[in-house]
Amino acid sequence: MAKLTLYFGPGACSLVPHIALEEAGVAFEPKPLALRKGQQRSPEYLALNPEGKVPLLLVDGRPLTENVAIAVYLAKSFPAAKLLPMGDPEAEAQAISLLSWCASGVHTRIGPFFGPQRLCDLPDSADNVKKLAGEDTAKNFALIEKQLSGKQWALGDQWSIIDAYFFVFWRWANFLKIDVSAYSNYAKHAAKMAERPSVKRALARETEASAALEKAA
Repeated sequence: MAKLTLYFGPGACSLVPHIALEEAGVAFEPKPLALRKGQQRSPEYLALNPEGKVPLLLVDGRPLTENVAIAVYLAKSFPAAKLLPMGDPEAEAQAISLLSWCASGVHTRIGPFFGPQRLCDLPDSADNVKKLAGEDTAKNFALIEKQLSGKQWALGDQWSIIDAYFFVFWRWANFLKIDVSAYSNYAKHAAKMAERPSVKRALARETEASAALEKAA
């Protein structure tokens, strides 16, 4: 089996493959980065990932970036974990479509809350950027709410990596104090996710890593 090393930032979208690795029950080396201190832009890290972001999965030392690609790699490498539907071409494509929407549609719209100045550096523009991000996030959360209607998980009865991505967005919304009261299906989904052993293990590691990174300042 390949040696796996996951570079992650506590609280970042790298929680998606972090949960997936725990779900698959495979050994991996965790490498936390202090994103607020810019460790993702260090020369050492940029040599591995010129994108300067997380997640980064090293597979026998070879870098693999982007959540969708990492998710597909893990799903194909550890089929017994059923991280994504595999075998049926249409079911597989539909799952990757939804996962891609998480990365390119939902993530990119809620992300501006964390750095509005990166989108527009005009004076007093931050509030407008956040307002537009909030409107788009509300639309996306409504779509997630609909996707979860009548289902246990995003794709039905079977848990998938998509559920980990949904969980990340919910945690961000709560951290940002976004009103999520309209999304009862989503709230139930988040509560079930929080009780999943793989999620508990990943969150515990991220909490411990965050404290250690702060202490090292």
